[in-house]
Amino acid sequence: MKSLHSAQFIVSQSIDSDAIFTLLQHEFSLYETGHTRLKCHYLDTFDWRMYRKNYVCSWYQTANKRAKNREGIFFIHEKETGNSICELPLSRVPGFSKDINHQAYRRMLDNILGIRALMTVAVLTVRRRQLIILDEEHKTLALLQLEQYTIDESADDDQPAGRLIVCPVRGYPKVFKRVVQLVTEQLKLPHSREALLDEVLAVTGKRPDTYKLTGFQELESSFSTWEAVRILLQHLFSVMQANEPGLREAIDTEFLHDYRVAVRRIRSILGQIKHVFPDKLLAYFKREFFWLGTVTTPTRDLDMYLLKFDGYIQALPDDLQQHLEMFRLFLQRHWKIEHARLCRALDSKRYQKLASEWQKILANADMPLQSEMSTGSQAQETCNAAEPVRIVARQRIWKLYKRILKEGGSITPQSHDEGLHELRKSCKKFRYLIEFFQDYYVGKSIKQLLKPLKQLQDNLGDFQDLCVQIEQLNGFAEQMQQEGLADTKTIMAMGVLVENLNKRKKALRAEFGRQFESFIQPEKKAVFVEALRV
Repeated sequence: MKSLHSAQFIVSQSIDSDAIFTLLQHEFSLYETGHTRLKCHYLDTFDWRMYRKNYVCSWYQTANKRAKNREGIFFIHEKETGNSICELPLSRVPGFSKDINHQAYRRMLDNILGIRALMTVAVLTVRRRQLIILDEEHKTLALLQLEQYTIDESADDDQPAGRLIVCPVRGYPKVFKRVVQLVTEQLKLPHSREALLDEVLAVTGKRPDTYKLTGFQELESSFSTWEAVRILLQHLFSVMQANEPGLREAIDTEFLHDYRVAVRRIRSILGQIKHVFPDKLLAYFKREFFWLGTVTTPTRDLDMYLLKFDGYIQALPDDLQQHLEMFRLFLQRHWKIEHARLCRALDSKRYQKLASEWQKILANADMPLQSEMSTGSQAQETCNAAEPVRIVARQRIWKLYKRILKEGGSITPQSHDEGLHELRKSCKKFRYLIEFFQDYYVGKSIKQLLKPLKQLQDNLGDFQDLCVQIEQLNGFAEQMQQEGLADTKTIMAMGVLVENLNKRKKALRAEFGRQFESFIQPEKKAVFVEALRV
């Protein structure tokens, strides 16, 4: 059950807190229940999923290290109203929704967080003075809390204002209204207009809306190809940089996922938007970003196996489920090896050189002008850099669309798996370009292609994932035997798992034809042709 809505007032440092309670004592019996010093950890995911759903997530613990009971309390509040949704005793800061034992609250967090981890976004010390209003029978009529805040690692003169919190008690609304009236009219304390978290974020300079994986800046119609490409590449590189600390620390698997998506998108721009970079420079960056995609693949593959592992177990017969646990241990051990290898790659001189050279080229706003002053083949290499990007992108998108029609149309039930893999790659490049440049096209109708395109991509992506998993699982089984980690039952369980994946693969293969037919329906093609019309 949700708590009653409290009233919060701003208390500046110039206000005497005793004067507040002296005024209230003229009309009510006040009893002070104590002074408390607390540590508050505000929690959210890296991409602010709780905040964007209008929730404030926090964990409070007494700051008195000598206190006998230092178990914390986990809270979820509605950001706008301050209403408490969840109050649970919890001995430590939770990392994931699975750390919450209460089933309903865990399910709520599952729906919001997914596989993302909760991270501490701010820590503040709360000095709380608490009083209660009692009647003649010593029944509690209302609760008053006067709080002062100190943000850790923030200057003393740059702290949030204090707050007086008036908490109602069910059954005594008149007392609550009278206290609020006295505070408002006689003390003239202003109501707080924003959540305390918003004030804390303003003081610390953090903005919940800054991280966007695909939220590209709107491109002006007058942009040259280099101007537009430079903006897109700068954004994608900022995504890489933002996710790198989290993937190094392995806070959750989405850091590496988003990092790799940014790398793939960069590679797509380098490969699809032709004649913008000088050939030598282009070859270097294509090679190095390909290397970066390669060194991040093993860790990501192992992430996916571990994320899907519980599903693997549940799909097995009951008598084989426990025998797959050795496979989990194998995956966890090799994940540590591959993650350490990935971190070494990110620490390497090769990676540092790539990052440095990339930043230099993106800082060069005048590359088209420099290219125009070049002669012969050098000028031809970058001939599209100064061209209108809406024309260059339109031509490339149309070419990819025709390639998809051709590749998909040639696939039959007898085609090899590789044909679907090539189509998947073409669809991914096509979708990236649509997302990059969709604002340029007539009536924004090109967006109507994204839903059937995504459905086709999901089919092709799941099919390719299964192809890879089946091959890798057979290799893992052999490797586990060599390492002495697999007995007969474990190998049998992995064999059944491969059989299950093969059944799923066949079902996806049969579904491909319907998905492709949906994508190439004449009315959808007509919409696309109209959207690309200049």
